Amino acid sequence: MNKRKTVYILPNLFTTVNLAAGFYSILLAQSGQWLYAAWVIMLAVLFDNLDGKVARLTHTESQFGVEYDSLSDLVSFGVAPAFLVFTFTLKDFGRLGIIASFLFLICGALRLARFNVQVTQKEFFTGLPIPGGAAVVSSIILLFSRYNISSNKFDILFLITMYILAFLMISPIKYRSFKKASTSKSISIRIFALIVLILSLVVFKPYIFIPLIAFVYMLSGPIEYILKALKIVRRENKGVKYEQEDNNI
Repeated sequence: MNKRKTVYILPNLFTTVNLAAGFYSILLAQSGQWLYAAWVIMLAVLFDNLDGKVARLTHTESQFGVEYDSLSDLVSFGVAPAFLVFTFTLKDFGRLGIIASFLFLICGALRLARFNVQVTQKEFFTGLPIPGGAAVVSSIILLFSRYNISSNKFDILFLITMYILAFLMISPIKYRSFKKASTSKSISIRIFALIVLILSLVVFKPYIFIPLIAFVYMLSGPIEYILKALKIVRRENKGVKYEQEDNNI
């Protein structure tokens, strides 16, 4: 077998594992094993990040890989989490729960389609990435399942969260991209220490810090958007103030 063709297989194997994880999560959710179903989606998030990095490190990026990755993401981060949260709690809402789950799925599909046709900066995503949305849904279920928290008391929380995530995925809000960060890029000792600390906390208390990280990332886009908007308003107000002072002179 040609050596270069063998290298091309490598990133697509990671994508295949991502797709398989999404399919397996659906099977687990169907049988009521929500904790494992949520963990499998988180595994898919990991492999989704790895396939792109492997492709760039081995210089095997291809249009086929991009399209295959998007189709896999739609299953693992669109269908699987929508089905998971529906079977976990949204089924109790009837049609309203079906609409919330489908809205998450369709907005995730639109988010992927927009990403494929847009030329965006490497440092930012437009809208919440669909793996981020899936991570938020899965992390909540991880927390509830691990600590035996009754979902019936917080079912409205799941419903509202699905609508918020759907909106964020198709919104123009910018999110920082860590997926395309270069592995050869140098970082400061403080940043490296922070990364090690975060990983240590995740390993020590995964059911606490994984949901925390997922929610922090979900909120990071709107927070940065608001801060930038306030900065622009302050700048415009200063400009008006200086203009008035000049007129008075």
